[in-house]
Amino acid sequence: MGAVGNFLRATRTGALALGLACGLFAATSAQAGVLNGHGSAFNDGNGPSGGAWTGSTAFNSGTGLSGTVEWAVFGPGSFPFAGYSPTAGELAYSFQVFSTGADAIHSLTLNDPNGAADNIGSFADLAGQAPSSVALGTQAQWNFAGIGNGANSEGLAFSSIRTPASLFGVVVNGGSFAVAIPLPVPGANDIPEPASLALLGLGGLVMLRRR
Repeated sequence: MGAVGNFLRATRTGALALGLACGLFAATSAQAGVLNGHGSAFNDGNGPSGGAWTGSTAFNSGTGLSGTVEWAVFGPGSFPFAGYSPTAGELAYSFQVFSTGADAIHSLTLNDPNGAADNIGSFADLAGQAPSSVALGTQAQWNFAGIGNGANSEGLAFSSIRTPASLFGVVVNGGSFAVAIPLPVPGANDIPEPASLALLGLGGLVMLRRR
């Protein structure tokens, strides 16, 4: 994990190289599933799916490590799965990793430059391989015994009071890694107060009626 740690530290201090984003590690929408396109995903108008924070991001090392990370962010009180309890009043960031390559997946690491994630865990309501261990600091990391071709992780999650921003994650096997871009991580802004959310919703209704 030393090389991956150095990569994460380097990218926190500067922009991710365009060649990396557009080369072998480039991600595109690929695999639809439970999290991808989920109708209850948090929508602040800034997400990639009609303003909602939900999607599917591909990764490919070019050397046998490939697959997708499906993801969705859910608002406070709207997490729709059993087996994980988000921190009260916070967003639930949810992920599921799918392997399509010859090399087994041994970890998923998400960069958290603001250190705003908490309550990391997983949930079997989305069936798959459970993490062998988890870690949380300036990255959120789930480790696996090895997710082979055609298999997937169970649901992975953490909570945060911060609204999402698009960044990246790193998927690792024993000897290589691939970057998945974009993936949601906690950004710089806190969730609006309930009263502010209600005003935003009321403003949206007024706009719809005028149309």
